[in-house]
Amino acid sequence: MKRKMIGITAGYVSGLFFASFFTDLWHLLIPVGIFFVFVLTEKQKGFSINDFAIVSVSFALSFMSGEIYTHFVYNDIISYNNTEGNFSGVVEDYNCYDNDKARYIIKGKINGVRKAKISFYSDILDVGYGDKVSIENCTFKKISGDYFFDSESYYKSDRIFLTVEKVVNVVTENNNSRKIKNFLMDYREKIISDFRIILGDDCGGFLVGMVFGEKRVLDSSVKTSLYRTGIGHVMAVSGLHISVMAMFVMMILNLFGINKFVSFGLVNIFMLFMVTMADSPVSAIRAMIMIDIAFSAKLFLRQNDTFNSLAIAVLMICLENPYVIYSSGFLLSVSGTFGIGVFAPYMVKNFPDITSLDKIRRLFLTMLCTSLAVMPVSMIYFDEISVISPISNMIIVPMCSFCMILGMMYTVTGGFVSLLHSAGGIIKIILFIAEKVSRFEFTYISCGNSIAVKIALICLVAVVMVKVITENRKYIAVATALSVCITAFGSALYSGMKRDIFTVAVLGRENNASVVISYRSRNYVIDLSGHYKSPQYVGKYLSQNGIDSVDCIMLASNIHSLYLSYSSELEFMDVKNWFITGNIVPYQNGNFIFFDNNGCEIESSDYRIRYDGEILKITFGKSEMCFVSTKSEVSANNGLTVFYGKIPKDSEMICDGKSIYLDEKEAVSYQYSGMNNFKTEMSADGIYKIIEMK
Repeated sequence: MKRKMIGITAGYVSGLFFASFFTDLWHLLIPVGIFFVFVLTEKQKGFSINDFAIVSVSFALSFMSGEIYTHFVYNDIISYNNTEGNFSGVVEDYNCYDNDKARYIIKGKINGVRKAKISFYSDILDVGYGDKVSIENCTFKKISGDYFFDSESYYKSDRIFLTVEKVVNVVTENNNSRKIKNFLMDYREKIISDFRIILGDDCGGFLVGMVFGEKRVLDSSVKTSLYRTGIGHVMAVSGLHISVMAMFVMMILNLFGINKFVSFGLVNIFMLFMVTMADSPVSAIRAMIMIDIAFSAKLFLRQNDTFNSLAIAVLMICLENPYVIYSSGFLLSVSGTFGIGVFAPYMVKNFPDITSLDKIRRLFLTMLCTSLAVMPVSMIYFDEISVISPISNMIIVPMCSFCMILGMMYTVTGGFVSLLHSAGGIIKIILFIAEKVSRFEFTYISCGNSIAVKIALICLVAVVMVKVITENRKYIAVATALSVCITAFGSALYSGMKRDIFTVAVLGRENNASVVISYRSRNYVIDLSGHYKSPQYVGKYLSQNGIDSVDCIMLASNIHSLYLSYSSELEFMDVKNWFITGNIVPYQNGNFIFFDNNGCEIESSDYRIRYDGEILKITFGKSEMCFVSTKSEVSANNGLTVFYGKIPKDSEMICDGKSIYLDEKEAVSYQYSGMNNFKTEMSADGIYKIIEMK
C-alpha cells in the first residue's frame, strides 16, 4: 500500500461509521462483506499482509473507541434523562433569536459530578462566552429531533446530548475570561449589521452567509433558490472560503516580499481569525488543516498530495471527536473536497488542456465530478438536490468568490476599505439569476423518499468496486453515469407508484396539526392549529415529495399571520385557492374562498373532505379519518381518529386502537400517544397503514 495514511483513515472512519449507525449483528455483516470483497480485489494488486493488518487494526480500534465512548460517556450522560437536578458551567456558545430568546451551550457538571455540555433555551441572559451559569433546579431531557429538524444528530456531533426544562432560579456570573472571543463575536455582530444595513436584508444576508456561514438572517425563499441553483454551499464556511482567502492574503504578502516563513505564520493567524469569526465549523477546521499541510510542504520542499492531506485532516478530527461522523457539515465537506481534489483530477487527467474550449470542458467535468461526489451525502441531508450545479458553479461561484473577498476586506479593515456597494451589485445579479432559474422544475430533483437514497448508496458501492477492480477511467465514467440514471429512474418510478395511494400526512410541532392530503395530482393543505411553525413543516413535506402544486390551503385560525408565512414558505409552489374563515382578504394576491361556521367541503368521485369547525372528516371509499380537537366534545368515529391539541389533565384517553393523540400522555397499553409527523396510507377497502416520518 503506497499511501498508508489513506488506508489508516479509511479504516478508522469506516469503524466510526459502523459503530455509530450499524448497531446490530445483521448490520455488522455489511462491513464484513465489504472487507471480504476488498481483500479479494486488493490481493490481486500486491497488497501485503502488513497492509491488510494496518487497515484492519485501524478499523477495529476505531470501532472499539466508538463503542467505548458510547457506553461510558454517551449512555452515562443520557441516563440523567427525565431526572431532576442542578447544573453549573460556563457558556461555550449562544445564539439570540426573536422575542428576546436565546439558546446557550453550557459546559459544566450535572449535580456537581458528571461533566457534560447541555443546551439551554431561555430568555436572553446577561452573559457572554466564558461566563458562568448556574441552574439550581431543572429537569434534564435527552435532545430528540423531529421531522422538521434532526436536532439529536445536529447536537450529537458536538457532543451535546441533553437539554434542560422546568428551570428554576438561574444565577449568572460574569468572569470576563474569554475577552478575545467575546470581542471577536461582538465585532462579528457589528459587521453582520453593517452588511444588512448597507446592502439590505437579501443581499446583505447572502454576503453574511458567504463570509461568516450564518444563514439564519437569510429569507427562506432566497435560500431555496440558491440551493436549487446549486450554489448554496457558498454559505457554509469551508475549503472554498478558507482557500480563496488564504491565497488572496498570500498573494498580498508575496507582493511585499515577505519571508515565506513569516507569511506562513501570518496566513495561519488570518485563517484562525476567519475560523473563529465563523464560529469554528468543522468544515473550516478541516480546510485549515489541509491548507497548513499544503503550505508546509512548500516550505520544506516536499510534494503535497491532496488525498493524503485530506486523510490526515479527517483522521485528526475523528480522533478528537468520535461523534463528528454525525455532522452533515463534516461529511459534505469531506465528500466535496474528495470530489474536487481527488476524484475530478483523476477522471480528467487525460483530457487535453490546450485550447479555451478544452479548458472549459475540463472545468465543467471537474464541477460535474464534484457534484457527483457530494450527491449521495446531499440526498441524505437535503430535501432537494440541484442537477445544474456543475454549470452554476462554473459561472456563479467565481462571482461569489469575488464578493466574498470584498466582504472580507471590509471585515478585516473594520469598514475602512469598503467596496460593499460593488459586492451588492454583483449579489443582486446572482440572486436574480437564482430566483429565475430555480422556478424551472428541471433544475432540481426531490430526494425525500428513502428508496432513492438506498439506490444511490448501492450504486456508490458499485462504482467504487468498478474502480478497485478495473482501474479504468472509461469504465468508472460509464458506471457513474449508469448509477445516476438508475437512481433517477428508480426514484421517479417509486414516486409515481406512491402518487396513486391516497395519503394523509399529519405535520406539526408537538400537539399541533396541519394536514396534507395527496392523491394522484391533487394536493390539499388544511391547517387546524394555526401554529406559526406549521408552514415550515408543510413546506418540507411538499418539497421532499416533489409536490409543486397545491389545489387549496385551508386556514382555520390566525389567518393573517399564517397566510404570510405560508406564502413565503411556499413561494415556489403554485397555490390555486385559499380557503379562509371570515370575509376579510388578508392580502391582495391570491384566489380566496370564504367559509362560515357551516364549514366547507371538497368532493370528488373518489373522496370527500369535510370541515365544519368541530371536526375534519376525510372519506376515501370505506376508509374514514377524522381530526378532532381534544377540547371538543366530539367522540371518536368508526374509522381512524386523530386528536390534536393539549390533552386536559382529567380527561381519559380513548384506547380503542383507532385513536391517535398528538399530545403525549401516559396510558396503559396504548402506543399512539405523543405521535406527530406521520402519514396514513388509506385504501378504499378500509385498511390503514401508518408510517412515522423522521
